[in-house]
Amino acid sequence: MREKIILITGSNGEIGQELIKKLSTISEMKIVALDLHPPVDEISDLLYEHVIGNILDKNLLEQIGSTYEIYEIYHLAALLSTRAEFAPHIAHEVNVTGTLNMLTLAVDQAKSQGKAIKFFFPSSIAIYGLDNEDIKHSAGAITEQEYCNPITMYGCNKLYCEKLGIYYSTHFHQLSEDYQNNLIDFRSIRFSGLISNITEPQGGTSDYIPQMLHAAARGETYQCFVNKNTRMPFMT
Repeated sequence: MREKIILITGSNGEIGQELIKKLSTISEMKIVALDLHPPVDEISDLLYEHVIGNILDKNLLEQIGSTYEIYEIYHLAALLSTRAEFAPHIAHEVNVTGTLNMLTLAVDQAKSQGKAIKFFFPSSIAIYGLDNEDIKHSAGAITEQEYCNPITMYGCNKLYCEKLGIYYSTHFHQLSEDYQNNLIDFRSIRFSGLISNITEPQGGTSDYIPQMLHAAARGETYQCFVNKNTRMPFMT
């Protein structure tokens, strides 16, 4: 019998480390992590298995799927905003094709288990795009559906993957004779910038704030690239 697990991709990142710590205290499910690098010391003892690999490796994902019965997927792996602008084609491959691979894994698991698989996908406020400063100042609070006009590859990737998740949840293979609805229970939230006291992020446009704080904690100076009057929301 396959072991029931929670699968987390991008497990060494800001969200991944804290998520693993929390899940290990509230869930009896074993946690399997997938990341490009070995696990950091803070989470290594909390994992049932850590797989070093790539979400673009379909054979690896199939192996994980055949080894375990996956109860939930937290798909955190991504190429972040600033790095994505320097390598947009690679970003699209990682952020979109990688997510597509994970959704395919979830569908396969749902069919084999006969129940929906919960799929958690962190999106971003990078999916929003307001044309100029005047619109930004006059728009006020906006809804999920307004101003979804991203101007970065990362934002485009995240918005498209939100739509992919909805499609896989409700319309995947809708013309097939064996069409099954609700194979995936897709859940997403658009995060603002994130601040962690544990990990120092690299590659995100808004990473200047946590980098500034980490530099201060080390007694170092930090040169910030944004205007001193710049304001944006953050979460910790």
